[in-house]
Amino acid sequence: MMDERERRDIMLRAIHRYGEAAQIDMAVEEMAELTKALCKVKRATPGATTTEVIANVIEEIADVQIMLDQLRLIFARSTDEVEEDKLRRLLGRLNSYAESNLHEWLNRVHDPQKVWSRTAVTGTQPREGGAPDE
Repeated sequence: MMDERERRDIMLRAIHRYGEAAQIDMAVEEMAELTKALCKVKRATPGATTTEVIANVIEEIADVQIMLDQLRLIFARSTDEVEEDKLRRLLGRLNSYAESNLHEWLNRVHDPQKVWSRTAVTGTQPREGGAPDE
């Protein structure tokens, strides 16, 4: 397994070879590919398709992580403090959510299995041609 110094050296070589702007563009591209892979997870059918889709997500996560590490080098910043602040804020929201009745209300009102439609919400039927009744 590669140690941190080797990883850093490879990333610095890539930044030097291709340039900061190109690596920033590549980071954006890799994040878009991860987004696309994650969207496909929801549509995957059980079995071999699911295995392939998940393997693709893992590959894209690795690509994005490498590019995030390069961005930290390009901008010469650590994200540790900011991440910790954001995690503390998330913990506060989680604690507030658990203490409130909001999650119970949301689970009763919003059924994630139900597909939203105007007829499901209002009980009205669209006229022929799709125009709502006036």
